[in-house]
Amino acid sequence: MNNQVTVTLENGTKAIINVLDIIESFVFGKKFILYTFEGENKTLFASVLNELEDSYSLNEIVNEDEINYINSEIDRVVMGDNYGL
Repeated sequence: MNNQVTVTLENGTKAIINVLDIIESFVFGKKFILYTFEGENKTLFASVLNELEDSYSLNEIVNEDEINYINSEIDRVVMGDNYGL
């Protein structure tokens, strides 16, 4: 299974990321993505995942409640598998 996706970052650049988990929150009405950048598996990132017609974009999580929610999800994912971190 290929867990790599090419995404467009907020600054318009494209990057390949390794998808660790996608979390759909019905409370916030958003999808969040946990990922690392290709070739760099030491840092875990989380963003809001926006699905466009033919691509994906990532946005920064800025709401404090969303940050707290995703931090608990990161703990869950990391405790289940360290993904080489």
